Amino acid sequence: MPRILIVSIAMWCFIFFVLACNDEENSGKAGGGNGNADVAYTLYGLNFSPYMDGQDPNPGSVVSAAQIRERIAIIAPYTEWIRTFGLSAGLEQIPAIAKEFGLKTAVGAWLGADTVTNTNEVDNLIDLAANGQVDLAIIGSEVLLRGDLSEVALINYIEQFRAAVPQVPVTTADVYTELLQHPNVMDASDVIFVNYYPYWEGRDVNRAIEHLHACHQDMLAWAGGKEVIVSETGWPSAGDTLGDALPSLENACYYFLNFVSWARAEGVSYFYFAAYDELWKANYEGPQGAHWGVWDKSGVLKSYMQRVFDGDTVSDNWTGAGLIGGPGRPAIAFMTVPPYGSFDNLQGRVLHVQPDDYRVAVYIRVGGWWIKPFYNNPLTRISRDGRWTCDITTGGMDHKATAIAAYLVRSGYDPPLAGGGSLPNEIEQVAVAKVEVTRSP
Repeated sequence: MPRILIVSIAMWCFIFFVLACNDEENSGKAGGGNGNADVAYTLYGLNFSPYMDGQDPNPGSVVSAAQIRERIAIIAPYTEWIRTFGLSAGLEQIPAIAKEFGLKTAVGAWLGADTVTNTNEVDNLIDLAANGQVDLAIIGSEVLLRGDLSEVALINYIEQFRAAVPQVPVTTADVYTELLQHPNVMDASDVIFVNYYPYWEGRDVNRAIEHLHACHQDMLAWAGGKEVIVSETGWPSAGDTLGDALPSLENACYYFLNFVSWARAEGVSYFYFAAYDELWKANYEGPQGAHWGVWDKSGVLKSYMQRVFDGDTVSDNWTGAGLIGGPGRPAIAFMTVPPYGSFDNLQGRVLHVQPDDYRVAVYIRVGGWWIKPFYNNPLTRISRDGRWTCDITTGGMDHKATAIAAYLVRSGYDPPLAGGGSLPNEIEQVAVAKVEVTRSP
């Protein structure tokens, strides 16, 4: 063969190779989901829902296998797990398709107040798990928060699944405050699956992970040695401002980076909420409902989200360090006291202590004195800047409390619960600082 022909063939091979590499690089940077994404670091897990514009699961929109496959293909290079939220109207196809992409599956049976629907969902979950399509089974999502099921009913569904498929771990997902109030549900779960949403609590994005970290420490303390997995957390890129929580693209990207940095540093497994923006959610959550995605509704990775997949991190901004306000006598004060009849949270600040070494014990007087927020969660954590927030209206006539007292105590102290009696004398002796205020109609 002539030398000129050999050179030409080699040259054309080189050109085709370069073009192919350029195509691969461009498609990866676009977040194209064709297996060639530019990903140095993958997420532990993503909450996944396949609905697109014009679809809504509540009226019964059915999703096709083709649509599911298309949506999973985009995110598959970026995550190890996906989590699902139902097993009807086409959603039951997700686990098998996810397995095609080599993903692990946390599969959810959607439970509500309708027992017939609940039975179908749990039966479908059992069938899929028995066929090897489920790595973690989730019985219901926030059913305690919505009040759809009693604790007993929820546990019965969990036990029904466990009896049928004992080899697959099973849990339920709910917000941390509900799980803390239902220790029997945590006892019935193989792992603890907990939702944290600093946005919905009105937290400043710059202190959101600090708050999440404090809540997670409480969950670990009550988990009985079981793994605590973050089942949902996220920040919307648009929507309503709630308290100090501002939804924006910048804040959503920062929260994503800050949260994943925390999870990596603390060794926490998690499922980030959510894979995609979905328009239908705005009908039920307000405008922010449509903007929780890491990808937009068209499947394009949002600006700056790539930093997480490049392996960037934020340094520790979630654990306390140093004396707040410098040396001095420990002090505690109220910053915001809700008026009589309000359901707002109590807010305060402490000075001259290391926040990780201290807690706040709050009591309210409604007839007698009661500890807040809960008997099984009687101490409030302090943030890095000395601020603390306590929900003082967690039941009964709490909003009509006529007095509020807060004590600064050492971490690890087990405060007396009061339970409608007088203000405990013991805590008066133990606390390093106290503040009290009265309220009237």
